[in-house]
Amino acid sequence: MGKRKIDQYEKIIGRKKIKEIKEEAGPLEGKYITHINSTYYGGGVAEILDSLVLLMNDLGIKAGWRLLKGSEPFFKITKLFHNGAQGASVKIDSKIKKVYEGICERNSVFNHFEKSDLVIAHDPQVLPLIKFCKKTQPWVWRCHVDITEPDKNLWKYLKTFINKYDEVIISDESYRKSDIKPPQTVIMPSIDPLNEKNRKLSKKMAKEILCDLGIKLNKPIISQISRYDFWKDQIGVIKAFEIARKKANCQLVLLGNLATDDPEGNGVYKEVLKMAKGRDDIKVFLKDDIIIVNALQRLSAVVLQKSLREGFALTVSEALWKGTPVIGSNVGGIPNQIVNGQNGYLVNNIRECADRTVELLKNKKMRDEMGKFGREYVKENFLITRHLLDYIRLSKRLLGLGD
Repeated sequence: MGKRKIDQYEKIIGRKKIKEIKEEAGPLEGKYITHINSTYYGGGVAEILDSLVLLMNDLGIKAGWRLLKGSEPFFKITKLFHNGAQGASVKIDSKIKKVYEGICERNSVFNHFEKSDLVIAHDPQVLPLIKFCKKTQPWVWRCHVDITEPDKNLWKYLKTFINKYDEVIISDESYRKSDIKPPQTVIMPSIDPLNEKNRKLSKKMAKEILCDLGIKLNKPIISQISRYDFWKDQIGVIKAFEIARKKANCQLVLLGNLATDDPEGNGVYKEVLKMAKGRDDIKVFLKDDIIIVNALQRLSAVVLQKSLREGFALTVSEALWKGTPVIGSNVGGIPNQIVNGQNGYLVNNIRECADRTVELLKNKKMRDEMGKFGREYVKENFLITRHLLDYIRLSKRLLGLGD
């Protein structure tokens, strides 16, 4: 793949937009902007940073990407916090807090943030870093999860760190919190159209890839592509499929991976395998292969994203970019991407999910029309170039540069 350059996107977004991005980035030339998160693969955050940091550097910004070094107990705790932030009831005590803060204190020594002009800390795993650093520059907490109704005790604890930040970035207006001090800015996530996952792939090649996996192409494919996580509700997807297959000829493919900072994922994967055991109409894959993702999203008749809670769900925009309609839960950032009835459907339960799936399976013309609208909608709203511009403008404001 090599270096990512902003000029490579001209054929997608046009010369005028590329010029605007370059001009906006000018005042940030030579500035050190440091991103830090807790995993280099396995989720949307890592994918975004993989492209965003390269593009910042191409524009002359000295952007870095650092990883928090954790431990198994630490990641069990941060997964607990992730669940609690999204509404699960959790219990935290002094021992948990000691481990959580202790790892962040160690990482504050490793990273020497004092050399940065701006620090952007992604998600709850890295939140306490600010407590242990000599703050000489603006710090931003970038929250990628749905914090609409967090566990009250957990939120009270997390706020002790959040309130030390200069700004909080959230993915949706509904996540805005009235009880924290820092200003809150909405920046929606994005996909990279030049990533191998999203590049153009011939139908012939896509078919060969799926056939090599043992997926038969003699009946329509329903798929969900998500890391194995309780909140992604693969169990609910199987239940919706059970209803839909009685009314329409179809098969289900579940494809996912395990994030390095999520110790619960393997248990979810095993439960899904158990439900699919002995079935020839359900295929379950544990693979981290973006070419397979590309092929599956292109050849699916319908892509599902039946999350129970969802910070954003980039898999929705990925499928729409490939001209495939998406049925998604009416939660979190999914409604920002699905225009109900135009590029897919928003649903509230398993029955609605099944009914809408059947509706699309039986109407190819509708699927094709939704697919065309979906690609254009993503082009206008959810590409990495728009995301990059949002970060450039935020950085300039925080550093007092430009307008």
